[in-house]
Amino acid sequence: MKFNPLSPDATLYHIFRESASRHANLICQRFRDSEGSLQTITYHQFYEELTSLAAGLLKLGMEKGDRVALIADVGPEWLRISGALNSIGLVDVPRGTDATAEDLKYILSHSEARAVFLQNRAAFDKLKPTLESLSTLKYIFFFEAESGLDVSGNVAVLSLKDLHQEGLSYLDGNPGAVDKVGAGVVPGDLATIIYTSGTTGIPKGVMLNHSNLAWEARTILHILTEQGTPYTSEDRSLGFLPPWHIGERMWETVLFHCGSSIAFTSIASLSRDLQEVKPTVLFSVPRVWEAMYNRILETVKQAPAARQKIFFFFKKVALAFRFHLDRTRGKTYHIKPVAAVIVFLERLYSLLVVLFLWPLFLISRLVFKKIRGVLGGEIRYAVSGAGALPEHIDRLFAAIGIPIFEVYGMTETSAVSVARLGKNFVIGTVGKPVEGIQIKLLDSNGQEVRTPGKKGVCYHKGPHIMQGYYKDEEKTAATLKDGWLDSGDLLVWTREGQLKFAGRAKDTIVLLGGENIEPEPLEFALSQSPLIQQVMVVGQDKKYLGALIVPAHDELEKRLKEMNLGGAIDPQYYNLNEDIIRLYKKEIRRCVGAESGFKSFERIGAFHLLPESFKAGEELTQTLKIKRNVVNEKYHHQIESMFRQPGVEI
Repeated sequence: MKFNPLSPDATLYHIFRESASRHANLICQRFRDSEGSLQTITYHQFYEELTSLAAGLLKLGMEKGDRVALIADVGPEWLRISGALNSIGLVDVPRGTDATAEDLKYILSHSEARAVFLQNRAAFDKLKPTLESLSTLKYIFFFEAESGLDVSGNVAVLSLKDLHQEGLSYLDGNPGAVDKVGAGVVPGDLATIIYTSGTTGIPKGVMLNHSNLAWEARTILHILTEQGTPYTSEDRSLGFLPPWHIGERMWETVLFHCGSSIAFTSIASLSRDLQEVKPTVLFSVPRVWEAMYNRILETVKQAPAARQKIFFFFKKVALAFRFHLDRTRGKTYHIKPVAAVIVFLERLYSLLVVLFLWPLFLISRLVFKKIRGVLGGEIRYAVSGAGALPEHIDRLFAAIGIPIFEVYGMTETSAVSVARLGKNFVIGTVGKPVEGIQIKLLDSNGQEVRTPGKKGVCYHKGPHIMQGYYKDEEKTAATLKDGWLDSGDLLVWTREGQLKFAGRAKDTIVLLGGENIEPEPLEFALSQSPLIQQVMVVGQDKKYLGALIVPAHDELEKRLKEMNLGGAIDPQYYNLNEDIIRLYKKEIRRCVGAESGFKSFERIGAFHLLPESFKAGEELTQTLKIKRNVVNEKYHHQIESMFRQPGVEI
């Protein structure tokens, strides 16, 4: 019997079954085999494998509500496995293979997982020392067959191929078994427990049910259509982010829902796959867009001087044209109240600028055509989430002709609460609340904030809000109040009714003088420097702010040569080189000085250059956000030493 996957009563089982039926012969996934050749799988093939895996789990006695860990990275298997689990009412507990041994032990123990899927032997090696303490664990499923594991007799080990065969034999004697169990799954049933990597503290298990995820997926498709940028079965995308992160998981679910295709790649092979797959839409995180932006500029700087001048001239033209075109259309924002007559005069002035720059802008599109070609040449738009996108990057891609739709949400909101899409595309903001979702900002006194430019903690309410934190009533009660979720994020309203990200309330640095400072705007400003690869602002309970800076080593060496100070310098000794220190002092003043709009107490009073980059899984989360507690602990000595230096002035 057919079931409408757009129904409020739909579960993930319905989405997988009905979409596979409607799009049976369309390509669902693309992926490279062991020889590097691009392979495809149709929706029919995908669902056949999903069904056999689900049947295999039923044969092994798995029951509705059982928790099953899924330790894997991006790839074609992930959605098939999570789909199989959810289709028979099992609860997936996902995490990446680069999780620490301590995290894996905590997650499997805390969730009381009955089984675990492991992508590789390395993940097993992390888990092995704790297997005996995991009393509920009965099965380990490897993506590929493994041998010589030395596993306790209480735990059975199978490969995906073994589980597939078990499922086929079970279906021979029990045809329709998966559908029978799947039909018994209801929207309120738990679908997943996602342990947030977080930037601080012990992982929290976010509980999302079928209703949360199904509502979010169909709402995203709905608003894309309403905003004039529909996502359809003719679109193609690339997958290279961790699928256990809610953003990538929801993106893959949305693509499956509408019959689109996704090609799995990695950062290393992204350039090749962009050319071969030619995606029409991309989803990524701000750090990836920053990397693309920096790569574009680095490539240009390697060109002859004349070409560099042409590029940077037309870059200025395109940026100016895009800004004034947006303002003419009423698609810019004001962070403070402004009189209507002022807005009218601004738009009139911008109209004149647009008319003047129009011929040059048309030429600039030809200049930027090659850049679009590097990204495959067919991208209609891109989507960015899991952090605020720096405005200069945002505006450049829009000028090139690749608008980046920014979305805002978190794991606890099933991905998206606020979106800046086609009709609400205002660069520098995260857009407006999604239809069906309520947003309010509260100040430190608990009063609602509506005044443009005034910061408040963002609270979310709607059908997408989590059920709570697994086995943690105290944290659930502190985060969920009368259906409103306290995000801990600071946002501001603009005059035009959009929301703009303003940092994390929990990341606020309080100086000795009592000044409260959000580090993210400062970090965004500093990261615009070509000399700075990564940066974290510090200064809790200090007289002034400091910064831990990871230099952009290639650009630094280039600058030193231009200053006739060439010669390889060991990064370990950067802080002892007076020329390098002077160079970074000057750069910091340029990025966060008074002329850049920063207050005196927001300026950087000390810094330390780090020899190594922050790495995902260590100092960074999988979505490349800084784990401030980890960095503070790892570089405690350097931070304290930085602030012990008397008379530091930049």
